[in-house]
Amino acid sequence: MQSGDSNAIDKSILASRIDVSASWIFAVAQVASGVPHLYNPYFFLGSIYAYDIVGQTTGQIVAITLPALQLVLACCLVVFRRADAAHCVSLVMFLGFAALQSYAWCAGLDISCGCFGSRNESTIGLRSLTIVYGLLALSILRNWLRLKDRARTKRVLK
Repeated sequence: MQSGDSNAIDKSILASRIDVSASWIFAVAQVASGVPHLYNPYFFLGSIYAYDIVGQTTGQIVAITLPALQLVLACCLVVFRRADAAHCVSLVMFLGFAALQSYAWCAGLDISCGCFGSRNESTIGLRSLTIVYGLLALSILRNWLRLKDRARTKRVLK
């Protein structure tokens, strides 16, 4: 086996391990966020309104659909191997969460991030931003590695 082939295999194995690890990490994060919101939807609705970005109707729609979407995403990430669509939706969600928290932090809003329900009433700050940006960075890394792996696979098959 040539050194280049071994290097390509090592990269593919690494990408696969990151893919599986990211799937589980994102699934746990989605469940940890979605389940408390289903149990206490009024707290979640209040968290949405605290950002002062959306109106009453939009807030209600988000409060109803987001927890369900999070649980469906968690199932897709764990059940389906290389669930690229679910990873892309997760990336968009983490990007949205990061943007919203950054907005609230820059605006000086002293509000709960609303991430994990009423038991975790941590205000938006370094801790919540680190979590959301960490998830976003891992999501970007996973999707980038997956795209590179796909391109490498296409080159090998040609």
